[in-house]
Amino acid sequence: MAVKSSGCFGPGVQSSEDMNPAVRELVKQLSLGKAVATDGEGDTGGPIDHIARVYEVARNALEYRAEHLVRRAAIERILKRQLVFESDTRRLSESLLLELKWAKYVTWESSRPAVVEEIKKIFDKYFVQLKSPAVDREWLVGLISAEIEEYLNPSKDYYKFTNFAFHCLKKALVSQGLANFDLILYTAIDKIYSQSDNQQLAYHLFRLISNQSGKSDHKVTDQILAETYNHTRQAINSPQLNRVAVAVRKLVGPLVLVRDIYFSGPEEFAQIINDEKMFKERAGQVLAGQLALLRGRMSTAGMRSLIYVFLTKMLFALILEIPVDRWIRGEVAWGTLAVNTLFPVGLMWSLTANIKLPDTRNQERLVLKAWEVVSRDDLSWVGGEQVHLLGETLNLKTKIFYTVYMVLGMAVFAGITVTLVRSGFSLVSSVIFLFFVTVVSFFAYRIRQTAKIYTVKSGRGLGSSLGDMLMLPIVTVGSWLSRGVAKLNFLVFVFDFVLEAPFKMILRVMDNWFDFLSRKKDEVVG
Repeated sequence: MAVKSSGCFGPGVQSSEDMNPAVRELVKQLSLGKAVATDGEGDTGGPIDHIARVYEVARNALEYRAEHLVRRAAIERILKRQLVFESDTRRLSESLLLELKWAKYVTWESSRPAVVEEIKKIFDKYFVQLKSPAVDREWLVGLISAEIEEYLNPSKDYYKFTNFAFHCLKKALVSQGLANFDLILYTAIDKIYSQSDNQQLAYHLFRLISNQSGKSDHKVTDQILAETYNHTRQAINSPQLNRVAVAVRKLVGPLVLVRDIYFSGPEEFAQIINDEKMFKERAGQVLAGQLALLRGRMSTAGMRSLIYVFLTKMLFALILEIPVDRWIRGEVAWGTLAVNTLFPVGLMWSLTANIKLPDTRNQERLVLKAWEVVSRDDLSWVGGEQVHLLGETLNLKTKIFYTVYMVLGMAVFAGITVTLVRSGFSLVSSVIFLFFVTVVSFFAYRIRQTAKIYTVKSGRGLGSSLGDMLMLPIVTVGSWLSRGVAKLNFLVFVFDFVLEAPFKMILRVMDNWFDFLSRKKDEVVG
């Protein structure tokens, strides 16, 4: 697209008609800083709030979850418990908001009647289906929690960028032999670009299906819910999802930067995207700020991963290792115990400490591509041509590669095991060591992937290829173990099904008591 240099537009300034149509449509939907809902001023709270917050911090340490997903998960957890005892939607709404305020997930201003009424409407919308045996109740509660979270989120514009990204990537990616490509592509974008979890994905699909069916998402039918459930399961269980997600992750950087620019100054966004010089200056500033924040986020993610692994897996494994060593050897091998305790910490640090963020040249390329996304209705931002996604064919070459990969994986684990045994590790200690190494490596790999979100294209040298060749089997096993063992989280069971209900009842009694004392004090003072 040509940039206007004469007429009513100055140098580097373009008409909105010349803009990427997807951006024009996005601008129409955005609030642009007008009437954006806020969550009110913070409140220091009383003793109940502090006790509840400490409990939530301890509970959240038992699950590895991105920070922006913590409140949604808390809403789901609270709803699962409250729905057992409560059927009145107004009392359910009030109780939910009260617990969220205790834990400082929302401010005290969010208790105003209008908020209670809106959340009540959400419950009313789904209440018939919640009682239906034909509906997966756990899945539906997750969907409801995602809708409530989105309502409580002061940033109403965030998920409007998902459709924008889908439009851009749908033109850039071509499917060959991939069934249900649009569904899988939308899922990959929602999970990578919008960083949604499965519950939020289900709600977003529900909203899309409701709109496409001509019915408002305020009207829930069994048919729409069943269709949403089937589409959600089909998408997240698709063997092609990871393949599409890889392609999305490689291309999504410029789209992330466009979104970051908007949230750096929503009221200026419409003006910025019409001026190349202004856009690139703002993009450079925003990108520098995001990269500075990214380093801190990676350190925090690494620490939270270690705490999660220690509390939910390492602690019980080490408790198991001590009596087994006494039974087999007659004594505790403190050396191997120390290695199994300290090595995962060192491994996480070594894998995350040397993560390279995009250099100056890469940043300049990203800014240019972000401008091309905004200003041109073509594929210049992805190199000028579409990216073809091929369905995997199990030909002779692929079979050979899979065989080599399997042999390599067995060789890597065999080599580690032999080294451990020769170093004095028992079989149990070796298994525990391998378990820690694989799980920690998987979490470290996920953190490293986060650092690549602003990378236009990462080079691959010989050292990188050799490292990937050795680490890939370890990361693959770690991924499988982290998903499987997460279902056997004993401490989560203790917190959710043993401690939380009586704990919250005690907090409610204390809260009522303090309210009573406060009223009496006001009456005495007059």
